[in-house]
Amino acid sequence: MEDVNEIVFDLLSRVEKNRQTELAIALKRMGAINESQKKIVSDLTSKLVGKLFQPVVENIRIAAINNEEKTLEVASKLLIPPIY
Repeated sequence: MEDVNEIVFDLLSRVEKNRQTELAIALKRMGAINESQKKIVSDLTSKLVGKLFQPVVENIRIAAINNEEKTLEVASKLLIPPIY
């Protein structure tokens, strides 16, 4: 099974990539806005994603500390998509 740090890293990397993609789409749709406004939108999305995934990451780390192998296996399968 994957190391817990690898599970967390893979999850957060994928989340950040998706955030950046959606942020770019949103900023393009917003048209002409200044750098301060872009930063506000970027910070908002970053904080929202952080708050949404912080409990997930905490629970994965707690499962690792408690040697909950089954929980980690399920988390790995649910949160990290397979590579085809």
